[in-house]
Amino acid sequence: NPVAEVEVRAAPDGTIVGRKLIKSSGVANWDEAVLKAIDKTEILPRDTDGRVPSPLVISFRPKD
Repeated sequence: NPVAEVEVRAAPDGTIVGRKLIKSSGVANWDEAVLKAIDKTEILPRDTDGRVPSPLVISFRPKD
């Protein structure tokens, strides 16, 4: 179950302003799918305090 780790940067309103693959899963197709999914997301939800933490490091596994 390979893991891809991505650093996601967001504006205060939650708009994704940048993403960077910081650890490849070793499977190029999976890494590309993860980055495309983040691009399509466009906006992150705010937490209970009304803020969006930035940067976030998110781990993605195909079987999770």
